[in-house]
Amino acid sequence: MFSRRPAYQPPPAPTSAPAQPGYRLPMPAPGAHAPAARPRRRRLGTLLVILIVLITGVLLRTAVRNGFDSLGSGEAVKTTYAPDSGGGSATGVAATADNPLVTGADLTLIPAKCNYTAWSTEVEAARTFFETAAGCLENAWKPLFTEINMSFEAPKLMVSADTTGITTLCTGSSSNFAAFYCSADKTIYLPISQLQTDIFKNNWVVYLSVFAHEYGHHVQAQSGILGKVHQQRRDAGVRSDTGLELSRRTELQANCFDGMFLSASHGGGSLTNAQIGVARTDTYHRGDSAGDMRDHGTAQNSGSWFEVGYDKNRTAQCNTFSAAASKVN
Repeated sequence: MFSRRPAYQPPPAPTSAPAQPGYRLPMPAPGAHAPAARPRRRRLGTLLVILIVLITGVLLRTAVRNGFDSLGSGEAVKTTYAPDSGGGSATGVAATADNPLVTGADLTLIPAKCNYTAWSTEVEAARTFFETAAGCLENAWKPLFTEINMSFEAPKLMVSADTTGITTLCTGSSSNFAAFYCSADKTIYLPISQLQTDIFKNNWVVYLSVFAHEYGHHVQAQSGILGKVHQQRRDAGVRSDTGLELSRRTELQANCFDGMFLSASHGGGSLTNAQIGVARTDTYHRGDSAGDMRDHGTAQNSGSWFEVGYDKNRTAQCNTFSAAASKVN
């Protein structure tokens, strides 16, 4: 399920979105007159500060990139949905490519401030963090459903230290699962032990991105997309070529929805450029590895669809079910 690489040491992230670093040059005393050579020294000093900032930024980006590159594709946090047995209640419109959620050209998530609470691997603190994020996700997605005349019910959350003793309608009593969404009970399961916190440390934007992906599956369920996918996969065979392609289209759309939410959160001032860079890099390390059943898509397509969601912030652009097969391989 996961591969842990102790050598990865990403830069620590603050528990709340930090202010952008700034630099202020000393101001001359009122009425003072600088000698003729002084402006030149100030210009040189300013250029030196700019050079230091640029070098620091490059080193930071390189450190983050190299840390993720040490993982290899398909070895980051595994995110998924669990196909239900057909017992979940029907919601929305049973359609995929022509679902109202992805056919409205102007359906977008409005930038908004979200005061994420401090991240910690301690269960209660982690639960509060995800609950805060859940409120922001609901505020972001619910207006879109109002616009297309669909009802929206927020998902339930199950945040735990690990998977021990957890029984779900989608997995039964099996404890072999990562973060996932179960449409049968409309619950997002987030076992902290499965989030690879030993690798990602306090880079909580990665955990937020994982959560936004799983919330994207709930959005699919509420719109009727996921219910249609379940029915089509049962008819074709869950592990048939058609069934696996449907799974890939579903997962990659959730990546796109993830990108949309992080774009809105960044636009509202809740995430920094550096944090978005970390999240963006992470998405290029999710996906199917060699030997997997090819149900998530390549790491390249995983990152590409996240970027479509982030850059375009339109549900119509996230219509993976109308995309060419090469875009969802």
